[in-house]
Amino acid sequence: MASRKPVAVVGAGPYGLSVAAHLRASGIATEIFGSPFSFWRSMPAGMALKSPWSASSLSDPKDRFTLDAFVEASGIDRQEPIPLELFLQYGDWFTERAVGTVDLTRVACVQESGAGFVVSLEDGRELAASRVVIATGIAGFPKVPDFAHGLPRALVRHSGEPLDFSLYAGMRVGVIGAGQSALEAAVFLHEAGAEVEVISRGPIRWINRRLYERGGITRKVFYPPADVGPLGLNWLVTIPSLFRLIPTRQRTALTHRAIRPAGAKWLQPRFAPEIRTTTQTRVEKVTVKGQGLEVVTSDGVTRRLDRVVLGTGYRPEISRIPILHEHLRRKVKQSGGNPLLDRRFQSSIAGLHFVGALAGHTFGPLCRFVAGAGVAARAVTRAAS
Repeated sequence: MASRKPVAVVGAGPYGLSVAAHLRASGIATEIFGSPFSFWRSMPAGMALKSPWSASSLSDPKDRFTLDAFVEASGIDRQEPIPLELFLQYGDWFTERAVGTVDLTRVACVQESGAGFVVSLEDGRELAASRVVIATGIAGFPKVPDFAHGLPRALVRHSGEPLDFSLYAGMRVGVIGAGQSALEAAVFLHEAGAEVEVISRGPIRWINRRLYERGGITRKVFYPPADVGPLGLNWLVTIPSLFRLIPTRQRTALTHRAIRPAGAKWLQPRFAPEIRTTTQTRVEKVTVKGQGLEVVTSDGVTRRLDRVVLGTGYRPEISRIPILHEHLRRKVKQSGGNPLLDRRFQSSIAGLHFVGALAGHTFGPLCRFVAGAGVAARAVTRAAS
């Protein structure tokens, strides 16, 4: 009877949808829970993807539902960088054709039960599952620096939260960080009429892909389709099964190098001179002063700001997945808060898989990008077959 239980996929972003597409195409009973692309739908209008066209397709077994297939079927012109709106349209198209039914109900709890799992839903239903795939994305893992703990959310927000930039018009806003989300927030805040300062521990970098833009044989030699990381390292990153064999210390160092903070090229022309930048500087202390904030930095400067936006990235940790029953979380073997996974993206608990950013510690930085969805989907499907 256990073999007849469906596989439960928790999360309906690029990874969850790709996994479900592969499982269902293989004839494996699959239930997928979540609102498709909900995190992406919360992103600001006017955004474009950081990833290139070749690295932004979701995955199905026969590659019938790629971005190229979508624009051809829809009569839409190919656009690069990829506008968020186009990507959301593509996600809906992929979901309808490659996945089918998605249960929009939120999962409340996942726990072990005999040889499988019980998935409890917020509407009171329960599902007995043979396997569970955790594909919850990065939304639940904002990295909040120590200086921001306990500060009012009305004054300090993370860039991953839905932000109405028009509400910041006329305000003095500090953006902390130098990655894509920080630089993007700075641009949108400035364009909404805020006075913006970017404060970062390192320099402001912009992704340089001049060789890619030459096209032809140059692009094929130097850039794999996924194109994550600098030249040379990008080819290693694109093979997660090989990347996972590298010793942990070196693997961690390579991951940091591959995804160091940098802004996409499309954003650079919009990064206006009026946006102040204070680099090589740490935020030491932030306190509430009146209706605003006082921010002290390591260069000895104290500034008064109305609001702060944290573009400080994400830190996936299994302890921050509230839907996993506490007993289940404790049983999963971990390293630095990350689940240790086998080649099928399976944890130390048989049948419990983690894909997306939570698999990054084992399989490398490709798991933080849409391009890694196919690798994970094929591996999980082989395990379930």
